[in-house]
Amino acid sequence: MKNNTNKIINLKEGKDQLSEYNGFKELQRSVGGLSTITDEKLEMIAAKMPEIDRANHTAGRSQTQTTNQLMSLTMLTESPYRMMRQCLSQIESKRTALEESYFKMKKKAIKIKQWYAEGSELSVLLAQEAEAGAFRSKDYIDGALKEIATFQCAYDEIRISHGIPEKWDERDAEEAEIDHHIKQVFRQAHREVVAHGRIDAGNAEYLEQFGVHLQTATTIIKQYIAHEEKNISEGRAPTVEHLYAFLDAMALKFNDSHKMVLNRIGIKDLIKEDFLYIEDKGEE
Repeated sequence: MKNNTNKIINLKEGKDQLSEYNGFKELQRSVGGLSTITDEKLEMIAAKMPEIDRANHTAGRSQTQTTNQLMSLTMLTESPYRMMRQCLSQIESKRTALEESYFKMKKKAIKIKQWYAEGSELSVLLAQEAEAGAFRSKDYIDGALKEIATFQCAYDEIRISHGIPEKWDERDAEEAEIDHHIKQVFRQAHREVVAHGRIDAGNAEYLEQFGVHLQTATTIIKQYIAHEEKNISEGRAPTVEHLYAFLDAMALKFNDSHKMVLNRIGIKDLIKEDFLYIEDKGEE
């Protein structure tokens, strides 16, 4: 007898598996029609799963090499690679929940058959109770599929908006980490100076971890604040895009500052390519 129980778990690339809806259609058959996710929408979700599986090779660990070597706290902000990794994480979480639901329902279906075959009043009641529970589960399954579809769309939109190639890999994500951390530390330090007039110990340490002198950062941020306060006083209130431009400028100015920290620590190469998932991009 053909074994169909691995359809959801394996989800590998290939036309044959796409034609099988990557197991999602089998799940839909198990629970009956869903209120939102139609066969057409299932096809759309399934068609995007091979890329999600491929990209997940870059997300097999919770922290990057840069974070592990220069700091201990992971913070998700505007970095497109970090946002895509978050999308992947959310998709995997929802898919795991769907896998669990699928196998629970398959096991329950076997029990329902056995209970009906037994035919006693109690066994029939147990079967009916299990069927009612399966019916109530449909909305939760539908919701999980909708969330997968939402995060798939967000993943695609972020990648395209930032000009990231389809076959991005772990090296691409690592190379973008310095830019992310410089922007993040200046964003947080700016908030502190606006709110309290100084940079607190946590962000002072964060700055030093990426090679930025505390007093240099303080001076630059205060100059930026003074410039924007002047604009405000003259009726030219800055928008958040002014802040983004400031953060972009800081990322360019201090892009190589972390190298002084690496030299002080004694680390030669920040990115160890031998231990990264790297795509062959020769055809692109």
